[in-house]
Amino acid sequence: MKEAFTVLLMFLLVGGVAAHGIEITPESFIVIADNSTGKLARSVADETGVNVTVYRFQSAADVEHELEHALGNPNKKILAVAYQETVKEFLNRHPELSDRVAYCSADENSIRENLLKLDSADVGAGSDFLTPFSSGALIGVILGMVLGALWMKRKIS
Repeated sequence: MKEAFTVLLMFLLVGGVAAHGIEITPESFIVIADNSTGKLARSVADETGVNVTVYRFQSAADVEHELEHALGNPNKKILAVAYQETVKEFLNRHPELSDRVAYCSADENSIRENLLKLDSADVGAGSDFLTPFSSGALIGVILGMVLGALWMKRKIS
């Protein structure tokens, strides 16, 4: 009974995992556009020389999903030329992303200004591999020891 309580306690102490789907835009700097703004955004990006990928989204739900990926990826920068209301609402809920996520009107000057501003933004020094790896290894070792002890106890009895 004590072992079962220990295992239950371990599972309760482990933080939740945020898994909501695959990221369709693996690039670190993207522009959210739609069918009417995609060509303009691409041409302005080419003129300014900013290394950015322009994606044409079909719905506000897809944009919201993409913005959620920015929560877990500290290197992701997003400029929204379309779906500005969706991005504005998202930024109101997550103001910590305001230095990496922006929206602008669909005119040449606004796009250029915001592209250059986001391109020069320092978003940190890459992803941290050691922390999640160490956490996972520690959880695996503890869980393995508990399950191994339970299995051996059952086999001996």
